Amino acid sequence: MERTLWDSIWQQFRQNKIGMVSGGILLIFCVVGLYAPLLASSKPLFVIYEGEPYFPLFRYLFHTRFYTKPIDIFFNLLMFTLPLALLIRKKTWTAILIAVQLFGFVYLTFRHSPDPTADIALTQERQEALKENPPISWAFDLRYMNTYAKLNRLIHYKLMKQREAKIPEDAPSLWKTEEENRNRLIETYQRIGDTESLQFLVDKKEWLEEKSQDLHLMIMPLISPFHWEDDAGGGQEYNRAVAWSQLARINGKDLTAALIFGIRISLVVGILAVSIAVLIGIPIGSLAGYFGGSFDIVVSRLLEIWESMPVFFMLLLFISIAQSKSIFLVISVIGLFSWTTFSRYIRAEVFKQRNLPYVEAAHAIGFKDSRILFSDILPNAIPPILTLLPFSIMGAITSEAALSFLGLGEEGSCSWGILMDEGRQVFPGESYLLWPPAILLTILLISIALVGDSLRDALDPKLRK
Repeated sequence: MERTLWDSIWQQFRQNKIGMVSGGILLIFCVVGLYAPLLASSKPLFVIYEGEPYFPLFRYLFHTRFYTKPIDIFFNLLMFTLPLALLIRKKTWTAILIAVQLFGFVYLTFRHSPDPTADIALTQERQEALKENPPISWAFDLRYMNTYAKLNRLIHYKLMKQREAKIPEDAPSLWKTEEENRNRLIETYQRIGDTESLQFLVDKKEWLEEKSQDLHLMIMPLISPFHWEDDAGGGQEYNRAVAWSQLARINGKDLTAALIFGIRISLVVGILAVSIAVLIGIPIGSLAGYFGGSFDIVVSRLLEIWESMPVFFMLLLFISIAQSKSIFLVISVIGLFSWTTFSRYIRAEVFKQRNLPYVEAAHAIGFKDSRILFSDILPNAIPPILTLLPFSIMGAITSEAALSFLGLGEEGSCSWGILMDEGRQVFPGESYLLWPPAILLTILLISIALVGDSLRDALDPKLRK
C-alpha cells in the first residue's frame, strides 16, 4: 500500500525521540486542561445522601455562577464534544459537533443559569411563613431548603473537617476561622441573652455533624478538593505549615486548582490568537503571491507597515484605550498583529508553486483562478507553514503571560502570568508561590518549541527517504 505524504511525515516525526517525548508532555497538558474539573473541584463527582445518588459536579458543570469565566464553560462543553469527534471521525458528524460546541457555548454562557440550590416554590412559601413572624430556628431554615442547598452545606463541612485533620494544629485555616467566628457569635449571644440566635447556632452545628455522616461513597476530584474560585483560607503562616499541594494564593484561593485551570487560559490564548492570525495572513499572502504585480507591491508595503508595530506594545496601547483587561481583547490583539509572518511565508510558497507544470495544466484546462489557488496551490503550500504554528502559539502564550505578570492581565483570573505576579508581590517571603507557575509555563513552552523543531525536520523532504 502506497504511503501518503502525511504518513511519511508522521513516520519521520516518530523517529525523533525528543519530539515524541515533548509531544507526550504537550498532550498531558492538553488532557489536564480539558478535564480540569475532574481534577480540581469542591463538588464531588458522586455522592450518596440519605440513600439517593447525586452527581454534584456534573450538576454545576454549566452553571455560570460557579464557573464564572466563559473559558471554563467552553472547555466543560468540549469535554464531551471532542471525544465524540475523535471517535466518529466523519466530516459530517465533525461539522455537526463543531456547530453544537459553538452554539452550545453561546447558549450556556449568555443564558440565565438556574441555581441548583434555588427553589421558587420553597422561596415563596418561606416568604409567606415569614409574615407570621416565626421564631428564629435552624429547623425553620431547613424546612425551606431543597436537597442541593442542604447537600452543599454538608459537603463543605465534611471537606473542611477532613482537610483540617491533614494539616498541622498550629496552622491557621478556613476551618479554624469559621470555628472562631462561630464561637465569637456564641459568646456575643450569651452576653446579650439572645437565646434564639444561640440555639440556632447550636442546632446548626449539631445538624452538620450528624447529617455529614450520611454522606457515603463521596468521590472527589483526583487532585484538589477546591474549585479555583473557592476560598481555601490560608495565609503566609498557613503556607509555611502545610505541604506544597495545599498551598494557597495570596487571595486565599487554592494554588493547585488555579495551576490546573490556568492551563486552559494558555491553550485558548495560543490556539485562538494563532487561528486569527492564520485566517487573516494566509488569504492575503496567497492572493499576493498568486497575482503578483501591483497588488503584491501594495500588500508587501502593508506588511512592512504592520510589522513595524510590536505586538506587546500594541497590547499595552489597546488595553489602556479600552480600559479593559478581558482575555478576549488580549487574544484579538495578538492575532491581529501577528499575521504578517504567515502572510510572508504563504506568499513565497504560492509564488513558487504558481509556476509549476500542474498549475499551467490547470490554466490550460480552463479552471478559474480561485479554483486553482484554493484547491490546487494552497494545499501544496500549506505544509511548510505548519512549522510556524508551534512557535507562533508559544509566542502568543508568552505575550499573555508577560502582560499578566505586569499586572495587566484579566482580573480574577487564574492565568499563570497572574499567579507569577502574585508570587512576585510576596517575594522573597513566599517565593514558593512564584516557582510552580513559572516552572509549568517553562515546561509548556519548551515542549511546544521542541515539537515545532521536530515537525520542521519531519516536513523537510531532504530528511525523508
